[in-house]
Amino acid sequence: MLILLNLKKRILKYWKDIALILTLFLGVTAWQERNLLANAQPAANFDLQVLDTDSSSAIFTPGKQTLVYFFAPWCSICKLSIGNLSAVADEVETVAIALDYQSLSEVSEFISDQEVKVPVLLGNQLVSNAYKISAFPTYYLIDTNGRIAEKSMGYSSSLGLRWRTL
Repeated sequence: MLILLNLKKRILKYWKDIALILTLFLGVTAWQERNLLANAQPAANFDLQVLDTDSSSAIFTPGKQTLVYFFAPWCSICKLSIGNLSAVADEVETVAIALDYQSLSEVSEFISDQEVKVPVLLGNQLVSNAYKISAFPTYYLIDTNGRIAEKSMGYSSSLGLRWRTL
């Protein structure tokens, strides 16, 4: 009986710890995202230069769901997470937008080092302001109607990206 009581206490403590960690995680996430664009808000669309080409491309195409990943080449979390974009690139339009860079060569070097397989566009302060980018990386999922469907800031795993794009 005493063994069962101790086991019950340990299980209860375990669940309390999980609840605390989950609450902290959700609280930090909500705080990080507090200034981002609201869900269902129309997303601004810009024609931006495609890295290492003379062509330009829109951030998203109306009628297609698009995952937009904003990064900076100096961002260490971006170095860890940008490779995860390939996990969803076959299922949803995916584009990476460089912001806060000093030179095109800095962006090119970052992209080649990370072996990025999605289109890379060169953003500017106007784009950064329109999407309220305050930290890197920042993700937006734009729905087929050109509205914000999801948003996130910070590291996201391949699984996390897949979950957001369902």
